[in-house]
Amino acid sequence: MKKRVLAAVGAAGALLCASVALAVGGGAEDPLVSKSYVDETYTAQAVEKAGAAVDQCHDALYQQAAADLQTKHGAYVTQLGGVASGGSYHGAFADIRVKEGDTVQVTAGSGLMLLAGSGDLSCTGKKTIDLSNGWEKGSGALTQGRRYLVMEETTATVTVTSPTAVLSLEGWYTLTESAKTDYNALADAMRIMGLFQGSGTGYGSGYDLEQAPTRIQGLIMFLRLIGEEDAALATTAACPFTDVPAWCQSYVAYAYEKGYTKGMDEAARIFGTNDTLTAGQYVTFLLRALGYTDSGAQPDFTWDTALQRGEELGLLTAGERQLLESGDFLRAHVVYLSYFALDAQERDGSGALLDRLISQGAVDQAVALLARSGVSVERL
Repeated sequence: MKKRVLAAVGAAGALLCASVALAVGGGAEDPLVSKSYVDETYTAQAVEKAGAAVDQCHDALYQQAAADLQTKHGAYVTQLGGVASGGSYHGAFADIRVKEGDTVQVTAGSGLMLLAGSGDLSCTGKKTIDLSNGWEKGSGALTQGRRYLVMEETTATVTVTSPTAVLSLEGWYTLTESAKTDYNALADAMRIMGLFQGSGTGYGSGYDLEQAPTRIQGLIMFLRLIGEEDAALATTAACPFTDVPAWCQSYVAYAYEKGYTKGMDEAARIFGTNDTLTAGQYVTFLLRALGYTDSGAQPDFTWDTALQRGEELGLLTAGERQLLESGDFLRAHVVYLSYFALDAQERDGSGALLDRLISQGAVDQAVALLARSGVSVERL
């Protein structure tokens, strides 16, 4: 405030000096401007006008500074992941499961890694830095396992292009979900019901939904869906195959003894533990779980027509069959098919598969209701 008053006085002084200069031609008895006028009127008016000019200039500077600060504040809010619109923050790298079509916006100074699945990168502002080689990357497919740092004045957007993916994030980010099939929610529900356990992978809850399933994984899911996993674990039968590791020998031995599987090559004693499981093979398991047979004099289906018969028998929708016939078969699809198979009617008309699992004590009814109440996934 003192600066503003001094400025006003200074301005008035300048005006006064100009007036005195004009009065040089007069004398003491005949001044051009009287001293009383200068003291009582002119100086007061000059100070008032100078003060108004200083106020106007001060207000303009203040408004400009406030506008600049507001602009910077808005930019910081954007960089901090849109906190006001539901952004999230990880103080250290932590993973999240996402699905096809989801977008994740990551702000300046934050880091990201693609651990599983696939995703495309785009940037506004500048670019990201691939810390594995120091190169800049502003767009294109992300490479799994590489750490990207978002540069200053940049927002990086990752769009998920695979059915599911796992991202590891550090810093601020905003997730916008798509309407695509949420295989992650189905996996969560199946895990809660005790029908899906995932693997030992240390990220993404160990679900490995992005990987192709193996024959042993398909067999274990089949045994769970018919309520016989505990019996398999308790069996004392010997495993007849030579390519089955110790951790899963009881499953294979039990299934062989029950006639559920004959392996890939019974004579050569090869089960094909780690061979890739096809969609048709897994639908064959599901149809068997519902009581349909692919053997005997009058089989309900054959292994090579499992998808077609699955649709005809109501296990699959037309959209699901088309999906299974047109693309890679993943663990995500195993979870999807298993979840909706719970509602399929058994061949003998006794009810849905889930009803049998509940009656056998393999699934707790209250737990099943709770787990499924949080799922809003629609079938294809």
